[in-house]
Amino acid sequence: MEKTLARRPWLSPLALAILTIIFLRQVILPVEAGVVLNGKDLQEMFYPLQTFISEALKAGTLPLWNPRQFLGHPVIGNPHAALFYPLNWLVWLIGVQRGIGLVLVLHTWFGAWGMERFTRSFGASRVGALLAGVIFSMSGWAAAHYFPGHYNLLMVFAWIPWVMLAYRYALRRGTWVALLPGMAGLGLALLAGYPPLVVYMGFGLISLWLYHIGTAPEGQEVRAGWEAGWRLAAIGVGGLILAAALVIPAAQLTRLASREAGDLEFANTFALPPAQYLSLALPGLFGRPDWAPYFYWGADFYEEHNAYAGLLPLLAVPLMIRWPRREAWYFYGLIAFGLVMAVGIEGALMPLLVRWVPGLGMFRVPARGMMYVMFGMAGLTALLVTNLQAASLDERRRALRPALRRWIPAAAAGSFGLSVFFSGWYASASHVEPMPLRAFEVAGTLAMAGVILCGVWVVLWLWTRPEPKAPGWALGLAALLIVLDAWHVGIPVIGVSQVIEPGMWTGARTNIPLGADARVLQVSPAGGTTNLASVTGHLHVLGYDPLHLATFDTLADNDAENDPQTRVNELFGVKYLLSNEQLDAPGYELIGIAYDTFYYERTEAFPRAWIGTDIVVEPNDEAVAARIDDQTTDLQQTAFVDEAVTCPAGEDGSATISEYNLNDVTITTSGGGGLLVLSDQYYPGWHATVDGDEADIVRTDVALRGVCVPAGEHTVRFEFRPLSLVAGVGVSAVGWLVWLAAMVIGWRRKRL
Repeated sequence: MEKTLARRPWLSPLALAILTIIFLRQVILPVEAGVVLNGKDLQEMFYPLQTFISEALKAGTLPLWNPRQFLGHPVIGNPHAALFYPLNWLVWLIGVQRGIGLVLVLHTWFGAWGMERFTRSFGASRVGALLAGVIFSMSGWAAAHYFPGHYNLLMVFAWIPWVMLAYRYALRRGTWVALLPGMAGLGLALLAGYPPLVVYMGFGLISLWLYHIGTAPEGQEVRAGWEAGWRLAAIGVGGLILAAALVIPAAQLTRLASREAGDLEFANTFALPPAQYLSLALPGLFGRPDWAPYFYWGADFYEEHNAYAGLLPLLAVPLMIRWPRREAWYFYGLIAFGLVMAVGIEGALMPLLVRWVPGLGMFRVPARGMMYVMFGMAGLTALLVTNLQAASLDERRRALRPALRRWIPAAAAGSFGLSVFFSGWYASASHVEPMPLRAFEVAGTLAMAGVILCGVWVVLWLWTRPEPKAPGWALGLAALLIVLDAWHVGIPVIGVSQVIEPGMWTGARTNIPLGADARVLQVSPAGGTTNLASVTGHLHVLGYDPLHLATFDTLADNDAENDPQTRVNELFGVKYLLSNEQLDAPGYELIGIAYDTFYYERTEAFPRAWIGTDIVVEPNDEAVAARIDDQTTDLQQTAFVDEAVTCPAGEDGSATISEYNLNDVTITTSGGGGLLVLSDQYYPGWHATVDGDEADIVRTDVALRGVCVPAGEHTVRFEFRPLSLVAGVGVSAVGWLVWLAAMVIGWRRKRL
């Protein structure tokens, strides 16, 4: 097997491609038409968002702004849109639901191949490296993130071993041209749209920097650290330049979003409870999402706490100590970092990183440090297989003797014994749920672990046999065991089904008209599929996205955000309601019933655009929110601004939205002058003209847009032309041109 792969290097990526197809067969070749990945985040955020983008592009519009969620929300600065990531463009060509699944399949294979190449750079054999690729992309950690549909995360995840490999390549070659692959890889990873995992990638790059210093010749550590350090900085700066089309607009959105750098308590959200370290050996100890009726009952959330790589990879951790190799200590360091980072504050490392790493306090889920535990076990497995292939029979016997005589028999006996105990508990219990059935499921997990341990024992025993063909059988069975062990946890949690539009929104298509004044509110439930408005075309007050704007939250949090009777929702111009229950809401009349949903229309809805004449300067947003909530405040006459403006005073002014598009709005005004207010989200990058002349946009009523208009008939046009987009795309375009030119120059020099 090793010689075959050595003679034909292309077989490794081909073999990983075949394994990926088998692993994700239900995504690539669904048994029924229309079956696609059905993760929660896919249905609630990614499918609607990417469908919105796809339909806008087909209509000939580049969607820079989405007016259908949160009073409007930027698309260009939203990392989840991944608007400038080339592989994401396949989604819009193939079709969103099918395309997202196939793009993730491609990244699963790409990440596995990257891990194969990365471990090869540490001296792993071809078979060992191939198995490391399987563990990396097709075991518990990656599959667990397929379960909720973490689309951007999985794309960035695939780039991690490639960028780390590119950094090693730059260190080994020592030329300026060698920096270019790392810059491109980091740039594409940033464009893929999941910054928190790029930060974790940074930790991996820093670990390589430390490893390079630690392996430098004696007395050369400082020089090695400097040379490796400036190369790492160059890759980082180059990657940021290449990804500026997303980085600059996203930085602007992040600055204005409600998710600010939090305290340690916020950053510690979803830390791994230390007891769940047991999941590294017993992945079903706390249930699994595919196990009915209780599914997963561990700490929230399953996808953040599962890093099962397999029992043989776990056994590689103590076994590699018996084969001391300098490369192995690098992977031990990754495991130690991941274990300490994952438990959050209890590990003491995270508080230091939150203090010294800018922006890290914005990211929750320290449990994602378990990625490096899985990464380290994959690397140690590759080195273990390599050592077993290269060692003599006596060396293998000495190294494996403790595992064969003590470790594995004791672990298997304990697993089977505890399985019998929990099965007996289930059999003798009164069956007052949930504990008896959970005990039975735990018994099944323990029994499965015992069976796998028996398989591990057989594989290692074959390595100690003197027969000439025994090592070949041992290698083949080891590969089969590692793959099946990874898959038995991974495949069941990757859910697929037909993703059908919820009846609430299907009914909205026929019961609620579209239009600039047709703002809707989903009353019950407040969460759920709020983002379906992006697909149906309705203007929804609510939405689901981690980076919603702080100004919106200031108003929406003033009252119950899905209560139609609040003053805030009146100000927002809510005209139609969607509810799963009948409402007794004064001022609303029932206009339709469909799919167990009730649709209501407000008889006297607040206008979407109006002219205020009483302009009050109040820079304190909380005070403005309180004034808006005050029943004595005339919302149509009074306009609150955060800075002094000079607007003509008039009476009986009126405003009508004459054109309402994704990136621009046109309003005609007449009568008296004053402050024209549009109940759409205020955001930098919006520009206004009055009869073609530039006009300043004033932040009004905390979150809305205002423009001063004189008396008489006028045409006011709002257009979204963000400077952050122009700057970002410009920097990226120049960066990629320079990068391409540098690659050509380097290639020509190499040829010469």
